[in-house]
Formats: sequence, structure tokens, C-alpha cells
Amino acid sequence: MREGSKRRFAPASRSEPRAPFPELASLPRLDAVFEAPADRERHFRILIEQAADGIIVVDDQGLITLANSRSCEMTGYGPDEILGLDLLDTYLPEDRELGRLRLREMPVGTIVRFERLLRRKDGSTFPIDVSVAWLPDGERQSIMRDVSAHRQAEDELRRLAGELECQVEERTREFEHANAELAAVNRELQNLLREQERLQAELAYRAMHDPLTGLANRIMFGERLDHALRVGERGVAVVWIDLDHFKEVNDIFGHDVGDEMLVAVADRLRDVVRETDDIARMGGDEFAVILPNVIETEAQMVAERILGALSDRDAFRLQLGASVGIAWQRPAGGDALTLVRRADEAMYRAKTAGGGMAVMY
Repeated sequence: MREGSKRRFAPASRSEPRAPFPELASLPRLDAVFEAPADRERHFRILIEQAADGIIVVDDQGLITLANSRSCEMTGYGPDEILGLDLLDTYLPEDRELGRLRLREMPVGTIVRFERLLRRKDGSTFPIDVSVAWLPDGERQSIMRDVSAHRQAEDELRRLAGELECQVEERTREFEHANAELAAVNRELQNLLREQERLQAELAYRAMHDPLTGLANRIMFGERLDHALRVGERGVAVVWIDLDHFKEVNDIFGHDVGDEMLVAVADRLRDVVRETDDIARMGGDEFAVILPNVIETEAQMVAERILGALSDRDAFRLQLGASVGIAWQRPAGGDALTLVRRADEAMYRAKTAGGGMAVMY
């Protein structure tokens, strides 16, 4: 059967076997749809004309031999103007040499895809995506798609990304600034807390210590004595010390010298007592020493060392003496107030006897 000839299924005769689907006999054959090359070319041109992309065919010289309506809209040339136009006229002057090389050196049967700027008849430009195919007859078919909207979308995305990056950088700087301020506030707060702790420690120390000598005061003396009475196994002693003639020192030489003498007495007491003993300034020129876990004779020995240390003329700028009273009691033998009262009474007896001596209660 020759191409383009018409042919339909003939109806079956009565003598022939009946076809299984006689209703299909009235349908045209597929080879009858595309009847002739002219029809196929017409159908092909309709498809090209209705395409959403610009389609251009150029000969081996680069001259346009076919162009659809969309390509005319894109280039700005009329249907009569675009035919015979050199395709390179749609290139930017600086891109024409590259376009010429692409057309001349393009291998047969290949398809090349790239992007370029299309130069319209009025000189304006816009980006297109181009797909070029080498046709069997030596012509080249170029399919052009306007990607302006795509490029604009990309530009808008880049703009938005840039704005977002700027906002992120700005927020980051704000965060870093706020974080620095917070760190500064935190450092200041830590300094205030440390200062508060220091002041509290200092207040606690002052509440329990004599500010002049650094010895324990009456409050700490009472707490330490209660503790010694609770844990002592052999006995506890209190040595009560009253400086002799100290009032004359203050009256003659002044309170500064008197304070210097008190500090020197505290240092001498630290030198002669045991590490387990507690020294306290009870006020004025009175001092007391707690001797935990001692027997009576040991308490007397410590008291004699204290008396000797305070009577040493080489240790003080002025002659100094002391009256010392000692009170000792067995474990669970009495309370703190009784022990202190007895030590004070013993010291008073030493004082009334002329001072410069230690008396045991």
C-alpha cells in the first residue's frame, strides 16, 4: 500500500465467517488518519504554531527558514521580517562569535542546551533557555523559552535571601550586644554576691572576735567553753587574766599605747598556750583562756607559763604584770557560768594579794 492512500475495512460477506467484533469494522484504520505527507506537514506546522515556546529553524548559513508566532513575539520581528533573518542578529554583539562557533561546530545529531540573552528588534534583551538540535537535512532547530520570570524569581529569592541574611546579621549583633550586656550584668552580680559574702563573713567574724586583738570575744568564749565541757574527758580549766596597773598606762601614755600593749599581750598569750587552747579578750584589760581536756596540775602549769610570759620585761615597752585565777572542774562537774565565776574569784584573790601571781580556786 502506498503512503497516503485511503483504505478502510470492507464489510464481511454472508458466506464468510462472522467477525468476533463486527462493530469495529466501521472504524478507520490508523494509516488512514495521516493520509499524505502534506497532511503530516500541516499537522506539524499546527503543533509548532501552537507551541508555548519559540521555535526557529535555520539553514546551514544560519538564516531563519521557519519561525512560529511565539518566536515572533519574543524577538519583536513580524512573520515576514523574521524569515531570512540571520539568527546571530538576535545575539548581543559580544556573544555573536560564540553563537557562530556553536552553530558551525555542533556535531550532527546532537542537542545542545544553554542560556543566553535574546536581543529583540528594538534592542531590548531578556534571558532565554535555548535547546538546539541538528536536523538530518543540515538545518538546525532552536527551541527558545523565556526564563525572565524564572530569573526574576531567582533575583527575588536572592534579594529576599540577602534581606534575611542582613536581618539575621542584625539580630545576631543585637543578640551579641545583649549577651555582652547580660555577661556584664552577671559579672556585676557575681561581684555583688562575692562582696555580700565577704561582708557577711566579716560581720560574722566581728560578731565573734575582738576587733583590736583578733582574739575570740565573750560570745565565742561562751560557745567554746560549752563545747569543751561537753567533750572533755579529763577535765576543763579556765584561766582568768587581769593586767596589773593597766589603767595607769592609759592615763599616763594614752590609749594608743594602751592598745599597743593589749595587742602585745594577745601575741604573748598565743605563744605560750597549747594549740588546743582558746584565748579570748573579755573586755578592757581582761583576758581568759580555756584549757580543754586537762587535769588540775596541767592547768596550774599553763597558768604559770602565762604569768611568766606577761611578766617578761623584755617583751614589752613598759613594765607589765598580771593577776591570774585558775578554776578547774571534772567532766560533768558543773556548768560554764560556775567555772567562769570561780576563775574570776581566784583572779580577784590574786589581785587583792598584790598581783603578779596565779591563784587556784
